[in-house]
Amino acid sequence: MRSIVGNFLEHSRIFYFYNNGQEEVYCASADWMPRNLEKRVEILFPIEREELKREVMHILDMELEDNVKAHVLKPDDTYVKVDRRGKVSVNSQESFVAEALEKTKAAETAKSRVFIPEEPVE
Repeated sequence: MRSIVGNFLEHSRIFYFYNNGQEEVYCASADWMPRNLEKRVEILFPIEREELKREVMHILDMELEDNVKAHVLKPDDTYVKVDRRGKVSVNSQESFVAEALEKTKAAETAKSRVFIPEEPVE
């Protein structure tokens, strides 16, 4: 289990299974701590559309590469920081912000501003 706590406080709840040759991807609303699973309603749901599955897997892959904010759960229930000696620093949350800014810039330049006069009402 991997926890990423940065500016956005939380990590995603993505579950990936390779089930008998079939990839299955799920998202959930809560982290699986006893306090979050008792007396609350939570949901776990499959990601079925292929284009959404690719996007979710991109998030998961980036978070698995994170070696700046990531902590890994050990068998004794303690968390340790990921060893990043000799590796390029990867901060998944900063990468997601950069990607969002790029998408926003691309969407803004793709917009065309054409004046369409309104037809008179009869």
